[in-house]
Amino acid sequence: MSPVIELGEMRHGESADEPEPAPPRRPPGPAVRVALLGVLVLLVVHAAAGPPRRPVPIRIPAPQGAAFVVRPDRVVVADGPGATGRGGRVVAAYRLPGGEPAWRFALTDGDHVLGLTTVAGGLLVTSSPAGDGDSVSAMLDPATGTLRWRHPGYPVPTASGGLLLENPRPPGAGTVRAVDPASGAVRWTLPVPGQEVGYRRDDHGVTQLVLVTPQGRVTVYDADAGTVAHTGRVAPAAGRADYRYAQVVADLLLVEDARGSVTGYGLDRLEERWSLPVGSRAGLWFADCAGMVCLRNQVGGAQALDPATGRPAWTDERWLGMGPVGDRLIAAERGVGEELELSALDPPTGRVLARLGRWRVSGNDLPSGPLLGLRTLTEDRTLVGALDVAAGQVRIRGILPGAWSECADTGTQLVCLRPTGGMAIWPAGR
Repeated sequence: MSPVIELGEMRHGESADEPEPAPPRRPPGPAVRVALLGVLVLLVVHAAAGPPRRPVPIRIPAPQGAAFVVRPDRVVVADGPGATGRGGRVVAAYRLPGGEPAWRFALTDGDHVLGLTTVAGGLLVTSSPAGDGDSVSAMLDPATGTLRWRHPGYPVPTASGGLLLENPRPPGAGTVRAVDPASGAVRWTLPVPGQEVGYRRDDHGVTQLVLVTPQGRVTVYDADAGTVAHTGRVAPAAGRADYRYAQVVADLLLVEDARGSVTGYGLDRLEERWSLPVGSRAGLWFADCAGMVCLRNQVGGAQALDPATGRPAWTDERWLGMGPVGDRLIAAERGVGEELELSALDPPTGRVLARLGRWRVSGNDLPSGPLLGLRTLTEDRTLVGALDVAAGQVRIRGILPGAWSECADTGTQLVCLRPTGGMAIWPAGR
């Protein structure tokens, strides 16, 4: 039996070659007409608008290599140390978020800015004549630019919000003075008998000063009161030469003698903990590494020492530099140009906890704000990221057109400096 293929039913009197007449069309109802009109309007508006526009930045004048500091309602700009000899000596403030000029302050003739910082609610401007010579610190009212006080010395903030002014001179002639940040009144003064002052610090600033005489006499002072906490002696004469330098790292006083050995003393009791021969290695220095003592040299690589015993805890030659961020380390290895490959490390073991990617770290930032990284993208753009070392993550804060050398993050805006000069305020997160 052959298969049957259904072709449908043919009405009486129809031919297969004649098409079926189409049913009569009804005009669209009111709802359909309104919907079609809305779609048409959207298409016309979209065609007229074109591609989305980039945010327009607010421009702020700034010299090349400018120093700047960002406050919640101000950005303050000054010639940086690289402007020495170019004649600029003006500190200028601009309001945020609009960038309107707020005030201008002129330095003493011949002075050039070394740095800007905020201390106890004031704006501290540090300068020196022609970028060389004794430093001078001037406290300005951040709202008006009015001079509150001026003293010689380089500023060192204390953990409790106070301020020390260090005036380094030839050995035996230097001084450290504590001043009231609000009034500039001098609270106390200490002569510096040796080459330099050692500072014991916590996460907020200096807690103690350590002065060492050329004969090895040590005096530890409270940073706020200026009173003696305790005294002692290092590098005793029996079988040892006089020390060459002393350095405070975490809770240790490190002393190098003329034979090329470094001895670690506990700062609280000045007891000798360990001694390490370092020989004649040039460019060697020690640094606080979030509870460990890092031993570094000029050619790169790092070794972490146990502060209690001086024994090496770990060594890694790939790191070009590192520093403490909270209870972790941020470490850098070679990347591309000025951009370095950054990682978060565990200080006791040196283990890599997170890789943060390739960035160049911005040096200008809010004291309590995030650590920012910049990366050059294709098509002349700059990626700005907040580097969260504790979480091992990076949060993107913006992609900016053009090249930028430094940025600060206010939380809602990015304030950035161009390599060739000039600043701009951008909305963050765009």
